[in-house]
Amino acid sequence: MLSFFPTLYPDELLYSALARYHIRSGNKTFKQTDLELFGYSSQQLCKVTLTNNLNYLVKNLSLFSQLTVSDLLQNHTLYPFYASFLIPQQAWQLQDSMRKKLGGSILEVAKVANHSADNSTKFLKFCPICLEQDTQEYGEPYWHRIHQIPGILVCATHRVVLHDSSVAVDSKGIHYYAASPENCLTNQNQVKCADNTVEKLLILAHDIWNISTINIPFKGLTWLRNQYQSYLINQKFMTLLPGEKFRFNEKSFSNSICDFYGQEFLEIINPNLIRNPDKYFSGYLLACDLNPVIDRITHILIIKFLANSVEIFFT
Repeated sequence: MLSFFPTLYPDELLYSALARYHIRSGNKTFKQTDLELFGYSSQQLCKVTLTNNLNYLVKNLSLFSQLTVSDLLQNHTLYPFYASFLIPQQAWQLQDSMRKKLGGSILEVAKVANHSADNSTKFLKFCPICLEQDTQEYGEPYWHRIHQIPGILVCATHRVVLHDSSVAVDSKGIHYYAASPENCLTNQNQVKCADNTVEKLLILAHDIWNISTINIPFKGLTWLRNQYQSYLINQKFMTLLPGEKFRFNEKSFSNSICDFYGQEFLEIINPNLIRNPDKYFSGYLLACDLNPVIDRITHILIIKFLANSVEIFFT
């Protein structure tokens, strides 16, 4: 049993508390810290945001700790975000994989592509103002969970674009790096966004947070495709034909959604969106239930465009 464990700060990423434990423990290697916390050392991908073997960790905490596995899952990992597009059985499987010692890939369970293909999630992110305020209030900065959710690129509290730290989200080696002035250097070459783009990023951040917290069971990707079809027909992007066939005006749809969000916004979210938008959006609208990977951000963008409300679409 651990002799101590740091008190988690508001919306602190669990990895952040583990990194603070590493510093306070005086351990010389990350592997030693891994063994103390989880009973084994693993190079499992996505440990930073989807930490597994939580049952062991909580059981290993001091008797004075009030932390539960459910609390860690819901409030200090990215489980709620990834579970939002999983049917209840799949969400349970993801939660179960995080509770136990995982042998396979957590990315496959969460239906997530390897982050190496997405520059926006390669490094832990931070808000410079949060960094300063946390240091003043708590005596140290920490990694905020909400700042690490894919698609959230601005701090909703301070309305500023998030910066990349030097700490990799996915790496082959074990690491526990607490947020610090050394690894959270403000990038002077940070891309400047137009004010209206920042506003759109804030709206997206709000929608992502809502979909992670509305707690409405997801009905599945086949349901999602049928729901898309209903909206597309109502908005004249799709026409039903005899024999259960249809005609989809992908050019009209891609032009409309690109005009709705703007090129700068879409380039920041995902450059692939504007390279071949006709085919890109068609794949998500018409064949989302055939893809083993779920691009939650693209789906949220489509849902917002079609229904103007995530809550209305899902209810």
